[in-house]
Amino acid sequence: MTACGSGSADVCDAFANRDLGITGGEYRPCAGAILAELDSIRPKLEALAAGDAARAEGASSRYRALRALVEDTGIFEDYRSTKSSTVIVKWPEPPTREFNSAAFTATVQYGAVLAHPNDDNLRQGIEAHEDARSAYARMR
Repeated sequence: MTACGSGSADVCDAFANRDLGITGGEYRPCAGAILAELDSIRPKLEALAAGDAARAEGASSRYRALRALVEDTGIFEDYRSTKSSTVIVKWPEPPTREFNSAAFTATVQYGAVLAHPNDDNLRQGIEAHEDARSAYARMR
């Protein structure tokens, strides 16, 4: 899945300041980069939750990269906004909204595992991660 990302650190930068109609087609490279980061950090967090610090090495740096991409899209602000219409107007296509919601949830849950390794947050993060993968597959 790492092939989905463009490799460019700024692939998501253009979306935070946009207010209207981001299509799945234009967002897909960014979503692919986010999904690649989720894929990259997941085995490290699984190892961390299992108590294997050696295999978890680099989890913090991978999380920072993931968080930076998600923040670059504006998802954190959009989904925490008190204006529910922000999400619908900015992200009008259902698969894109579903991807963002799942990526947001996975990022938060994976961050919780990093802060306090546990199976519950890991399970929730993995579930959201798989939901993001499914929504990504439906983005056009």
